[in-house]
Amino acid sequence: MLNDKYFDTFTMFTWEHYIPVLIVLFIVALIFFFRQSLIESKSKYTIGLILVGVTLGLEILINMWRVYAGAWSVTTSLPLHLSSFSAYLSMYLLLTRRQKLFNVTFFLMMIGALLALVTPGIQGNWGFPHFRYFQFFAIHGMLVINVAYMLFVYQFSEAIRYKHIWLNALSLLVLAAILFPLNLILDSNYLFLMAKPGPNTAFDLFGPWPWYLINIAWAGVPIFFHLFYVPFYLAQKHDKSAVTRVKSEI
Repeated sequence: MLNDKYFDTFTMFTWEHYIPVLIVLFIVALIFFFRQSLIESKSKYTIGLILVGVTLGLEILINMWRVYAGAWSVTTSLPLHLSSFSAYLSMYLLLTRRQKLFNVTFFLMMIGALLALVTPGIQGNWGFPHFRYFQFFAIHGMLVINVAYMLFVYQFSEAIRYKHIWLNALSLLVLAAILFPLNLILDSNYLFLMAKPGPNTAFDLFGPWPWYLINIAWAGVPIFFHLFYVPFYLAQKHDKSAVTRVKSEI
């Protein structure tokens, strides 16, 4: 699992890409279909703690591997990329269950993780069965699972409204405004503000640097956030129709 021969061997849209994505989607589907049982379960928050433990373990392991490989550095390894930042944020939210903070950050957490799963930008392009391959898909998968658990079991989805699209966009801009000068100081690339993570990622849709930053800000973020809001809009519309129908029957 630590053999260098797996360096630069990962290929997108093959079985080594599809299988971990399908596993994550299967777990999310289980959470959704069994959400009522989980909501009523006395172990609801214990399961949340288990998710925190698994996520934290994955973050510890990746840092241990970086130290082992001689690759740990403040310029690359601080938890300031969107995936690591979101992983720690999701753990905090699972523990504290702060609905308002979730409302203004969950688009960032979920969409960033989903795009990473669809177009993996694995640093070093490590392929199966290297540790980095497993850790990459596991941490992004856990991020999706954590958010899904909060949406459906902690029932945070009930409070999501259209305004949260723009509040999430504002949160992203604030994060970028903080990290941009830090990148200049550290000569780093946190949040991929200074360069794209590599070829064949979602960033390729938005052009070269610095234009991809501008294009993501004015087009990418609004489009992706609106698309992700559609299920919540439809659910709210369905709930309103159901209430109206009940009232009319009374």
